[in-house]
Amino acid sequence: MVLSQLQQRFLVLAVVSMIGGAQAFSALPSTVPRVVGAPVLAAPSTRLYQHTPGASTTVDDSSLDENKAEHQSYSLDLSKTIYTSSIKSPKDSYIAFAEKGAANAKMAKRKIFHQSVMGGCYVGFGGLLSLSVAGNIPGIGAANPGLVKMAFAALFPVNLLLILTTGGQLFTGNSATVAAARYENLVDNRELLKSWAVSLAGNVVGCSIMAFAAWYAGCLVGGTANLCTKTAVGKLGTTALQNFAKAIMCNWMVSLAVFLAGATNDLVGKLVAVWFPISLFVAIGLEHSVANLFLMPAAMLLNAPLSWADIIFKNVMPVLAGNAVAGALLVAGSYSYQFGALGGKRRIIFAEKLAQYERKSRSRKVMVQVHKMEEYDEEEEAVMKEEGVVMEDPATFAEISPSMTRQSQVAQRSTVLQARGLRRPPFGERVR
Repeated sequence: MVLSQLQQRFLVLAVVSMIGGAQAFSALPSTVPRVVGAPVLAAPSTRLYQHTPGASTTVDDSSLDENKAEHQSYSLDLSKTIYTSSIKSPKDSYIAFAEKGAANAKMAKRKIFHQSVMGGCYVGFGGLLSLSVAGNIPGIGAANPGLVKMAFAALFPVNLLLILTTGGQLFTGNSATVAAARYENLVDNRELLKSWAVSLAGNVVGCSIMAFAAWYAGCLVGGTANLCTKTAVGKLGTTALQNFAKAIMCNWMVSLAVFLAGATNDLVGKLVAVWFPISLFVAIGLEHSVANLFLMPAAMLLNAPLSWADIIFKNVMPVLAGNAVAGALLVAGSYSYQFGALGGKRRIIFAEKLAQYERKSRSRKVMVQVHKMEEYDEEEEAVMKEEGVVMEDPATFAEISPSMTRQSQVAQRSTVLQARGLRRPPFGERVR
């Protein structure tokens, strides 16, 4: 085949560039200066190691000293080298995990509901995307059903990525994060139940909106509709106990995805953290309560042979219970035992104590003194008491107007403490 003149010029230019690059690379010194945060190990000189087949390897010590002196000018003091990472340690990831749960639980109900509706809509978008692609490759599905599962699983995680990057909430995620916050005494039981109930209600509304919108817009047709109906009917073909077990395994992976996403601050890191655990549970065929809240109404709109009694008692209720068990116990409970309060640890961000309330005689302003303590276990606490060690920060004071009602005072005090990163007083504690 005869090359055109333009192709010939491009080929010549590419060859010349490769030759020039090779020459420039060969002209570089054998070692380069190490940059702070990225130490570079120089390749050993060939004169140091002389090896022939069948003979032992010998090392010339004088050459080692010479090589050390030769590269000394390029070396940096390792004590001044700074190593950085964009990934938190497991311990710090758990701290962020519990703080996320506390932030979600302390929102107003209307805010939680709004974010949960958005979260349900995003789950619907992810489910619709997976159904639209995997449902319209019947030829591949007949020959290689595993590829259809792979396509479905690879596309579904987009919903959790949207939720985590835009501030949406899901019941499945809150079952773990808010439970972790409760274990660390960052929220009380009332706030935990409020978060779970309101987020679940919002997810139901959001998923129902997306199911109706997809049906009304004509998106649930052809192979998409067939796969939606087939999947929904298949989920009711198993017993409630089997769905409960599948739900436990499912939210184990979902909660870990949230945990891993909190370990990094960049978008690509969150994408990787979310993609693999979510794809795992989807490909296996585990049960996600919020995803089912989109799938089941969509299948009912397509006149699938389903009944609301089977949907509620064979799928929705056992799956919700299994998701809650996995989030609250397997993930939040296990990591709290490892890094937090369930393991006997008191953390600097979790050990704030409201130690003293005082009221000034004239201004009647409440002074809230907060003591922060470093992490220690029960044995270390006893030793500290014997030795008279006191680990306290300067007191922090919050001013509350005496003209407020009792309810307003509690709310104001909670707001002030939250602004300082501290938890509010125990529920029902009186101001003296």
